[in-house]
Amino acid sequence: MAVHMIQSLNGSKIAECIETPAGIQLILRGAGEASPYYAGTLDRMLICSLGKPWNDEPVRLLNPRVDSDSSAIRLSGFILQFAVTIELTFDKHHMLNVNADWTNSSGKPLSDAAVGLVFPLEAREGEKITIPHMIYNNNPSSDPERVVPKLGDNEGFVCEEHRLPIPCVNAEWTDGDDAGFISLFSIPSFTETEDGAVQYGALGVLRQGGRSSLAATSGTVLFNGQKDIYYVGKSKIAPYSGGYLNVNAGRTLSKRYALDWGKLPRSGWGFREVVRKGWQLFEPKGAKPWTMDEIIRLKTNAMDDRWRSSGGAAGYVKFNDSNDFGKLNRLPFHFLYGWTGQCLKLAWCDARIGFHLQDEERISRCEQAASFYLHGSATGVPGLRSCSYELESRTWGYFTMKGKPVVSSRAYGETISDLADIVELFREQGREVPVQWLNALREAADFFMGATLPSGIYPMGWLKDGAPNDEMVTGAGIPCVIAAAKAYKVTGDRKYLKHAEAVMERYYDLHARTFERPFARSTLDARCEDKEAGMYYFLAAYELFVLTGDSRYEEWAEVAADWLLTYVFVWNPEYDRDAPLRRRHFNAVGWPGVSVQNHHLDVFFPCYEFWRFGQMTGKTEYASIAKLMAEAMGQGICAGPGEWGFTVVGEQGEGFYQTHYHERGNSNVWNPSWVIALVLSNALRLQGEKEYR
Repeated sequence: MAVHMIQSLNGSKIAECIETPAGIQLILRGAGEASPYYAGTLDRMLICSLGKPWNDEPVRLLNPRVDSDSSAIRLSGFILQFAVTIELTFDKHHMLNVNADWTNSSGKPLSDAAVGLVFPLEAREGEKITIPHMIYNNNPSSDPERVVPKLGDNEGFVCEEHRLPIPCVNAEWTDGDDAGFISLFSIPSFTETEDGAVQYGALGVLRQGGRSSLAATSGTVLFNGQKDIYYVGKSKIAPYSGGYLNVNAGRTLSKRYALDWGKLPRSGWGFREVVRKGWQLFEPKGAKPWTMDEIIRLKTNAMDDRWRSSGGAAGYVKFNDSNDFGKLNRLPFHFLYGWTGQCLKLAWCDARIGFHLQDEERISRCEQAASFYLHGSATGVPGLRSCSYELESRTWGYFTMKGKPVVSSRAYGETISDLADIVELFREQGREVPVQWLNALREAADFFMGATLPSGIYPMGWLKDGAPNDEMVTGAGIPCVIAAAKAYKVTGDRKYLKHAEAVMERYYDLHARTFERPFARSTLDARCEDKEAGMYYFLAAYELFVLTGDSRYEEWAEVAADWLLTYVFVWNPEYDRDAPLRRRHFNAVGWPGVSVQNHHLDVFFPCYEFWRFGQMTGKTEYASIAKLMAEAMGQGICAGPGEWGFTVVGEQGEGFYQTHYHERGNSNVWNPSWVIALVLSNALRLQGEKEYR
């Protein structure tokens, strides 16, 4: 029985290929550890298929051969009409590189071919699968009536590489008191057809008998157990044949993968290994089309176009009529507070610019917007306020959930947090703060103190009488924790801080302690696992860390930061030859996705708080990532009439399509005001930091 072994540069990992009568066995283990992280025979690890639909059953390797030296193991043989060679080597990051070549040795062209690797896993306790942006512990909070990626007992999910911010599948498990993981990374590569279409490989998980196999294919896909099906829009799927290849005689299909494995400090935190190794492996470099000063100039112009003041109303409309989109859709002018409107965040931006430039008109606009909101939005329940205002009808409105008018906890928490930021800004500038603002802030914080569910967290929303609209456990209401913490910062009343800490503890127990129930349902039109729920958990932990210095909150913020980074692209997909994003040299590096339902890119991310957290804690990698992201998300901003489909300088679309969600290689002109508010507020805060400049 011949044994071939190589070891990582730091000696921590060992890969062995053992020649046995039953076949060649691959074993991956840690140095000094008896139990392997992976053990399987080569005959169960190779996919090769000709024809549609593709065959995902492993195919036996004929005439197998193994040879090795001190740094590499080489495997070779034949499958169907392909000669296969696989080379295993450790890289500088102590990951195992897997270089696979599939050569058409048939002497004739082969059509509708699919090849790949699978790594069948043992059945282990506490298994959790993470596929960045797609699968988080099988997406337990997603609405069962909606179509999103899922793993069934005998199904699976394999998607195009360009859907994956970090092209990786991670499996973790518990082993007694320990936790372990294995990750399969794919180094994205594509082929381009004569007509300019780009085809990438695919990555995911196959499931059979309740057991998982990490899987990588040359492009064929599997959606929730259905072969040759892909996801094309919100809860929409369609047939897909783009994953098949035609391979000329003698042509070689080459692909590189990387395997990582080891122990975890905490069960449920396996996704952190995806992030850490992903940023090392891909060494991302993002675009920087504008300086922060230029971004502020452009976005300020877009904000100014949204200002409306008439008939006593004052604020920033969610949609304008200066752009073709607004004209065509004829949406009624309205202010939306929080979520996709961010009316008071824009008011804060206006005042921040006004104080910097000594522009009293801008400061006055902020005062008008805040005072108008507080004067007219009361519901009759102390501390609970309406969500929107329509200018033409002069009526205050609400979100709708299950057919009933509701105050969204997410949007209301955001708005009260913005009000607290406005108060802080005015105080910093030595301006008198209207008593009305302080009273409203206290009133809202008092409401939050009595508005939690029996589970100890906030509901998704409240009916107009103040009753919760639902008792489902979600992360939607986490912005209310931030609002309570900021109410303490403004008023000095410790009851608000104590309440924020108590509720945050419950969110930690329910979500972040084990990630059995990952962050979900903050993106109000999605009802699934999403970036924004994790984003507000990070911001809440960050705010409590800033206020208290408690190391618990530092750890919670760091874990949430890593979870968020599973949504952030570390590589740049190529687009079809005639795609607008290819012509404009759009670079996806540093852009975050949205949710397991919404597979596009947008600018909703706390870049400033990420940066400051890294600076405060000495974890400078977060500051570097935040800087890369803030600069990269300057792409898509209209710098002159007609650019990116906009008339107003400074406008930017909400969605950029890096994958087959809507139309790959395009962006939209849907331009709600949050796209201005998030980019502008991040840029203003970063610009104000000496260390950043």
